[in-house]
Amino acid sequence: MISSILTVLYLARDTVHRWFARLSSPVSRVLVVYFLTLSALAGLGSYVITLNLVRDELLKRGGDVVVANVSGTGMSKPVLPSYREISETLNADSYLLSMLGRAEVEQGASLCVYTYDFSRQNQMLPLLSRSGIPTVLQDPEHPKYRPGPIRVRVDGYPIDGFVKNLPAGHPLAHVFSNDAVAVIPPDRLPPQMGARMMSNPLTTLVIRVRVLESSLSIDRIERYLRTLYKYEHLSGNIFSGVHLLRRLDTVMDKQMQCRLAFCLGITTIVGILLTALAGMEYRQNEYIYTLMKSFGIHPFMLVGAFIIENILIVGVSFAAAITTFMYFQRIIVTQVLKLGNYTLTLEEVRPEIMYISYALIVCVLISAIPILVAANRRIGYVLK
Repeated sequence: MISSILTVLYLARDTVHRWFARLSSPVSRVLVVYFLTLSALAGLGSYVITLNLVRDELLKRGGDVVVANVSGTGMSKPVLPSYREISETLNADSYLLSMLGRAEVEQGASLCVYTYDFSRQNQMLPLLSRSGIPTVLQDPEHPKYRPGPIRVRVDGYPIDGFVKNLPAGHPLAHVFSNDAVAVIPPDRLPPQMGARMMSNPLTTLVIRVRVLESSLSIDRIERYLRTLYKYEHLSGNIFSGVHLLRRLDTVMDKQMQCRLAFCLGITTIVGILLTALAGMEYRQNEYIYTLMKSFGIHPFMLVGAFIIENILIVGVSFAAAITTFMYFQRIIVTQVLKLGNYTLTLEEVRPEIMYISYALIVCVLISAIPILVAANRRIGYVLK
């Protein structure tokens, strides 16, 4: 036990002595690993930022929303799944509106008029006016009217209403196509429109997936709706951004290849450097290490000393590169990569960090191969 501790201490002292005797050896390893890691993080980070910007733009434009216009048979309203059924089956939120016609506004424009079922009352009330009067909803990014009281004419009858902006990013905004619509609660419908509601077959179903992982999330909703159309004998159109999401999935697959290429490049360069330096330093001290073997020191302790040395150097360099990137990333992203005022969190670059760390570990293990071979040479062959 004591001899093992003394051996470890001697190997540690020998390592520190070699560092100070040939300072270029540890410094060169630190600088190569540091700058290669920093360059890889900058390149992969810019790729992640670009994909995030594209993804955010797709979500902003309704990439996670599916809009289905449904028409039933005859003059009866189509029977569609409830909010709970869609939530449990598709893990998505849904809104259901029935179109009644158009309404005229005082300024001479016209609006589509919608209503909803009582089963969706709790869902719609937060969007409507507190007084319960008909509400004109509009996209806050493309407002047409000033929020406040408004008067509309429905089938020639004047109705007092209230203009409200939808919450930012609300899925119903993608139904309006940069327009505004009037939503009348079922209990406020004029008598003639109440009868029309019972017989109107045109319904708009808006489904928004809660977690958009890939285009498969939207494909699943579309398949569900097509099956519903088929077996319930419904007709209508389905609108979604699934084609753009499929293209984004293709880019994500390319990103994986890009990550592997970066890691392969790092592995090649760092592996060659560590292997060459480790082999050279071992040969320079081979006589001493062989004497230690003749005294009963196991060769794996000698190999382990070089592995631990490289792990220490690579680990410190790697941590320094990550710290530098996270601290100066705003300058790198805005001034060097020209990707706008966007910063990455440590969680967002965690996959890149893991890939690079795995590549560096492989480098350290590869660099120990020539030392392992030399450490197992016969003692008499070296000491003759």
